[in-house]
Amino acid sequence: MKKRTRIVILVAALLLVALMGAGCAMGMSKDTAPREPGDWNEGAEWGEDAAGDYPGIVPPAPDSPLPLPPGEIERKFIQNGELALRSSDINKTYESLSALTLQLGGRVVSYEQLTSGDVSWITMQVAVPFGKLSDFMEHTAENVTKVENKLVTSEEVTESYYDTKTRIQSTEELISHYRSMLTKAETIEETLMVQERIDELTVSLESLKGRLQLLDSLTRESKIDITIRMETDPTITRQEVTWETLKWSDVGYLMKSAIQRVGIGIVLAIQYFLVILVYAVPLIVLLAVVLLIIWLVRRRKRKAAAKKAGTGPPLPPAQE
Repeated sequence: MKKRTRIVILVAALLLVALMGAGCAMGMSKDTAPREPGDWNEGAEWGEDAAGDYPGIVPPAPDSPLPLPPGEIERKFIQNGELALRSSDINKTYESLSALTLQLGGRVVSYEQLTSGDVSWITMQVAVPFGKLSDFMEHTAENVTKVENKLVTSEEVTESYYDTKTRIQSTEELISHYRSMLTKAETIEETLMVQERIDELTVSLESLKGRLQLLDSLTRESKIDITIRMETDPTITRQEVTWETLKWSDVGYLMKSAIQRVGIGIVLAIQYFLVILVYAVPLIVLLAVVLLIIWLVRRRKRKAAAKKAGTGPPLPPAQE
């Protein structure tokens, strides 16, 4: 009997180890599964290293920058922002933000509305004059239920801006100087050499002008990247609905919201029950195996006891 008991315990321990290993493997496979491009991460999809900077657009400072011009200097900054919003009506929120942009003297740069199943969201970019960024970011748009992310970035480019302007002026003076030399050239070789130098300086001048134009554009306006997502809770009631003056439309809306809230609660309860059931499957299987082994052992014991009782010595005959 002791030998059988040890075998049963050993088999149960091996089954427990195997089931625990399988459960860990399933958990790791779920954790390392790649995310779909459309999935929303509440923490990560909204605020980590948001796109407000413009890497590679602002030219790096030169190795030996020229001195800034004397006198009063207007500091130049590139300021941009990012907003991630939740809204009970994304179209009304978009209209509110567009109206605010026009009110501040800005413009809507881009707009896109996407839909996946029953979920819709809007991505847009607006531009406001420099100095109006804080006014835009502090405004609360209509139907916004939650501000998930608000980011403002600022970078000073004063040195690069005035260095570029000074280099443009110097290059223009050099080109003018070489053009005067071109009129004094006496041989074809001298003419070609001077003209080649003028061409090189012209290319450099156009590059500097393009850089200055880009800096002017980035410092003249502040751009805000905005994402407006639907509120995931469909039972949010309108703020204008009050218990004092209920209309039939308000009553219907509240009844519909209550039914939706109850339905959501039932669905959540079923989902959590299924999740708990999946995690408990290994323990249930192990318990069933152990109970089956105990039942088989007891059954064998009962058979052995019955057989032993049936083959025992016959009882002596009763004396009269």
